Amino acid sequence: MEKALQIDLEGIREVIRQLRAWASVWEETFRRAQRIGIALLRTVRATPGRRFEEETERPRGHLGQASARVRILADTLEQALLHLEEAFLEAARMVERAEERVGEGALPTAALSASFEEAYAFVRRWEGGYVHDPDDPGGATNMGITQGTYDAWRREKGLPPQDVRALTPEEARAIYLERYWASSGAATIPSPALAMIHFDTAVNMGTGRAREFLRRAQEGGRSSPRELAEAYLDLRLNHYLELAHRFPSQRKFLGGWLNRMRDLAEAATGDPEFAASFERKVEQALEARAAEDPAYATILERFRRMWRR
Repeated sequence: MEKALQIDLEGIREVIRQLRAWASVWEETFRRAQRIGIALLRTVRATPGRRFEEETERPRGHLGQASARVRILADTLEQALLHLEEAFLEAARMVERAEERVGEGALPTAALSASFEEAYAFVRRWEGGYVHDPDDPGGATNMGITQGTYDAWRREKGLPPQDVRALTPEEARAIYLERYWASSGAATIPSPALAMIHFDTAVNMGTGRAREFLRRAQEGGRSSPRELAEAYLDLRLNHYLELAHRFPSQRKFLGGWLNRMRDLAEAATGDPEFAASFERKVEQALEARAAEDPAYATILERFRRMWRR
């Protein structure tokens, strides 16, 4: 996932040069049309005989309107071309500035977009359709979006609330992008692996807790993406185990939570060994819990069979 970003600045500049070349072509085309129009009008006016002039008065009017519309069209195209040139120039400047900031911890827009799409694809793989489990404090959800989140998002857009079962895939993607990817700060994380883990945590636990985990993972002098990812996953794992310990009704969700984390460890890093290391860590944590509470022994055995350990 963490490949070097390739940006073709010269390609962007070539497009700008082509746009500038097209500008002169449009200008010459307009001038040619204008010359033809003027020549036609002069020919009509120079023709002797009142009757002919009367008969051609209406066509002359149409020709004048056509000439005026050509001028308006040419002006409009010229203005559009100027805006396009300005947009391309600004895009080139933004890309150049973004390249300079990559080493400082920010990613260019194209890379951020790619990181979101990968992270969102992972979340959608784990978030199903409509579910309303009475033991889930989030209440009714669809595609991982709760009724409360859906209502709040629709109100922000000036839309009336409606049943979360009516949520569309387009709305779900917009909500994940705005309320979880951007709001959690995942968009500013240089490492795509850590950004995916952070985003998925925000979806599963809320943006506030995700930001807390990120802050704590960054403490202690950790700097490499692997170290940060490992520390972050440890915090999330311990939180799930503590939640299951304090609220026994939540233990039925533990299997899904830990399976998702195991999948996340591999999807985010692209490293099966990293995922295997996480499996061992989960097994050790469940062994420690089982020594205190026999209920965890059943959970541990299920995971050993599932992960073939």
